[in-house]
Amino acid sequence: MSAGTLASVRGDSQQIRPTTRAGYTTISPGTMTQLITAVAAEACNVPSKDVRASLRDEQGQLSVQLAVPLALWDPARMGNDGGTIFERAAAARALVAARIQELAGTDVRRVDIRYTGIHGQDHRKVRRVQ
Repeated sequence: MSAGTLASVRGDSQQIRPTTRAGYTTISPGTMTQLITAVAAEACNVPSKDVRASLRDEQGQLSVQLAVPLALWDPARMGNDGGTIFERAAAARALVAARIQELAGTDVRRVDIRYTGIHGQDHRKVRRVQ
């Protein structure tokens, strides 16, 4: 992925106007995967270390596959505005696609989300009785 680099040039009226400079900017696949992981973690309200992302090129557009834990929420504390699991996944898919378009300028064709477990706010380690 590459795009022209923007720079600012002062015109006669002392206004700053963007112009395209010669050269290119690339985003490596590893960097794009890390970017998608960070965006997905934010969209799904889980730590980025718990998110796995992979990407594919589908006819010039990006296809994203995410594996994330389902974040639990406390309805008494946060209200019941989270929606069903499927509504939350749809909202996360839309947010991931929009943020990748905004940040990287890349068209996202599809975002697949697979829930891989549960991420709760108050996880406690359970110790075995010996």
